[in-house]
Amino acid sequence: MKLTRILSDRHYNIWPSWHIVYEWENEISSSLNLQITNSPKTNNFFYRKFKNIDNRMFNGKLNDLLYEMLNPTPELSLYFEMLPTLFKSFSNNTKTIPVIVDFFDKSNIELFKKTYKQCPCLLITSLEVLNFLQENHFRNKLIHFPMSLPSIYKLEPDQWFEKKYDIVLAGRTNPILWKYLKQYETQHPEIEYLQQIQQNGELYYRSNKRGIIGKVHSRQDYINLIRSGKISFYATPGIDGGEKRTNGFNPVTPRLFELLSAGCHIIARYPKNIETDFYQLETICPSINSYDEFEKHLKIALKSIQPIKKNSEYLLKHYTATRIELLKEIK
Repeated sequence: MKLTRILSDRHYNIWPSWHIVYEWENEISSSLNLQITNSPKTNNFFYRKFKNIDNRMFNGKLNDLLYEMLNPTPELSLYFEMLPTLFKSFSNNTKTIPVIVDFFDKSNIELFKKTYKQCPCLLITSLEVLNFLQENHFRNKLIHFPMSLPSIYKLEPDQWFEKKYDIVLAGRTNPILWKYLKQYETQHPEIEYLQQIQQNGELYYRSNKRGIIGKVHSRQDYINLIRSGKISFYATPGIDGGEKRTNGFNPVTPRLFELLSAGCHIIARYPKNIETDFYQLETICPSINSYDEFEKHLKIALKSIQPIKKNSEYLLKHYTATRIELLKEIK
């Protein structure tokens, strides 16, 4: 069988974290001529009730059987799964190739192996996770499918952005880098930075000088915002307190690519491991381990021109178009 369609959650899940997933889907669909179809997932109250009962009593088998009945043709689907499920589902049957975006649950590895054993293959975004699955004798074919930046954000070597702010902090802020920034601010009160805050379920950006400057209404609002900062911080999620949430996994996330494509200098924290080596993070910025290092690199970045050429060269290996070539090789 060959891939014929992409199953998407865009019909019900509009949280900002998913926007890049839908951009990946769009690019893959266009390049490989794959139809985008709504996944069986829904926020419908009665469906969720049925699914909860099915999961508790039948391990998801009724839902899986219903999906098979509604999809009798041997179509092979691609599906981006933010977190793997531990029940039978459309995402782990013989007709689906799941892309496992985040994997943090080490304790249920045997259940994961059992649940996904029917899949033709699994695409794993994290090299760390792929090695973990191999070490635990996962029998399915595993393919490294690294994170990527949608090609619509390709950074050209001659691009230039208007930089209004010294620092724009996108998403979660690493607590160590935040502590260093607050210390720097006491000595250099002229520094201006924007921080993301959430109010009533919506995302806003607040300046330390001018208060709330606006709301992030759309994906393009977010992209425009990070393009307005000279510098941004980046850290892998499994350090400095994040270990509990990720079980020590430190996946490199697409936010790094977004910040680079916005012409930002990067101040970073990350461990040296197989994942960060694969993405060559040391060529972007060393991992900051002290306030003195932080202050040194921040001062250099504030005085430097936009690193457009360096960032554009780095990103050439990490656009979604390069990952599509991996999909073409799946047999």
